[in-house]
Amino acid sequence: MNYPTYTFVSVSTAKPGKFEDLVRIAKAPTSKMDKKSEGLLAYQVSADQDKNTVIVWATFDKKDTLYSFLETEEGKDDHGENEEMESIIESFVMYDLEPISGRLLPKK
Repeated sequence: MNYPTYTFVSVSTAKPGKFEDLVRIAKAPTSKMDKKSEGLLAYQVSADQDKNTVIVWATFDKKDTLYSFLETEEGKDDHGENEEMESIIESFVMYDLEPISGRLLPKK
């Protein structure tokens, strides 16, 4: 089993009238990577329409798993490099985190 050593979190807000587009482009990259990488251990994309905000949380076995994939042409395409992000995203904050506590497996 891979152990979590890196968590990526992003918090994005949408430009007016672009909330559904933000949800679409925020959830696609991790969903695509989940099918391709054993190193993506867990993820969640959560949307709050009242706050016009989407949060992406993804935990990996190591930071290199994410960034090495994003450097590939497939990774760039899956990440949405060709999306019109500037016309959709009002604000974006990203966090590179080291998990220090938590549980990824169900309670027994």
